[in-house]
Amino acid sequence: MNKTEILKSSFRILRRNKMRTFFMILGIIIGVASLSITFTIGKAMQKQISERVKKYMSSNSLVIFAAKIKMDNPQTDGYVSTLTIDDLKAISEEVPGISMFDPVQSLTGREIIAGNKSISTTLRGSSATAQVVWNRGVIKGEYFNEEDELNASRVALLGPRLAETLFGHSDPVGAQIRIGNIPFIVKGVLEPKGIDPHGTDMDLDAYIPLTTMMKRVMNVDHIAMAKIIVADENQMDEVAAGITAVLNERHHISGTDQRDFTLITPTFVKENIRKMTRVFTVLLPIISLIALLAAGIVIVVLMLMSVNERIGEIGLRKAVGARSQDILFQFLTEVSATSIVGGIIGVAIGLACFSFFASFMKLSFFIPWQIYLLGIALPVLVGIAAGIFPAKKAAACIPVDALR
Repeated sequence: MNKTEILKSSFRILRRNKMRTFFMILGIIIGVASLSITFTIGKAMQKQISERVKKYMSSNSLVIFAAKIKMDNPQTDGYVSTLTIDDLKAISEEVPGISMFDPVQSLTGREIIAGNKSISTTLRGSSATAQVVWNRGVIKGEYFNEEDELNASRVALLGPRLAETLFGHSDPVGAQIRIGNIPFIVKGVLEPKGIDPHGTDMDLDAYIPLTTMMKRVMNVDHIAMAKIIVADENQMDEVAAGITAVLNERHHISGTDQRDFTLITPTFVKENIRKMTRVFTVLLPIISLIALLAAGIVIVVLMLMSVNERIGEIGLRKAVGARSQDILFQFLTEVSATSIVGGIIGVAIGLACFSFFASFMKLSFFIPWQIYLLGIALPVLVGIAAGIFPAKKAAACIPVDALR
């Protein structure tokens, strides 16, 4: 029998049995739409977090925190006062492969005043090497230098949004601000950086020399964190192990539970991103896949009903020359057609819902390539798998028995 005629016959039968076709397609739509939504949101979150992390640290850098923290939870039990600049100097001297580092101290909710305007934001103290270590220079003015750091100068760098908030469209370079009750001169405006991994707007930050921060603002002799640049990123594991060994020795730490620091490496970041997005990329898609398998069961039941109703038709067609493989092909064509239509509609609905959730969750619109595979190929496979038994049953009909 001509394949084109079989295809035409299949589509005529699908149009004739509208209600059955509708429910077969509906089951696929529900499964694929839910799978598309959850998987796409998970991948978009993973992409967004990865992009934010890249702004914060590169593949050849690592960060030491003076506390036990996790990438997915910026809250800690409190920073400890055991990490010092001397620790960093010892690390630089004893661990090979370190090209430079930047020690950091910070305060959140610090009031910055310019004229009659004020804002509470994050104040950070860094060294003169920060612009290289953090890959963030200035778009106006100049960065503070080693002399500013040596003299604990009262100079500041403002994030672009902070500068706009305090000075509008006026040039803030050379203007005076107050941080708390201490006057500072604005030396430059930082390059825009965007949101960090924890959702904080880095363009609202203010930077001052680390010595100024420690002596004039906080009156402390310890730091909160440090970023270290590794000369060869392939030696990251060796450098991380060396840093851990040096800090364990200097802080008299004998076990992992006693550690008063956290080492954030690119590997650590990737593992935590996977953990943070696992619900959307693994768990919820599995639940959605169960819905798709349930749709397969619906297809089996409906196709078996179709076979039973069309016994006479099948017998007649076989009596006039249709082969068993022609009957098999027709039933598989019917189930494949409904699966493809359901998959396409399901993907479209899923992407439309994702677009809504993306704007609500402030995610960038991102369509992973896997969604086309999951949305089109998977439903067809499920449909064929579900339809193979009814199709074989139909193909096995004996014309004489079917026509009785």
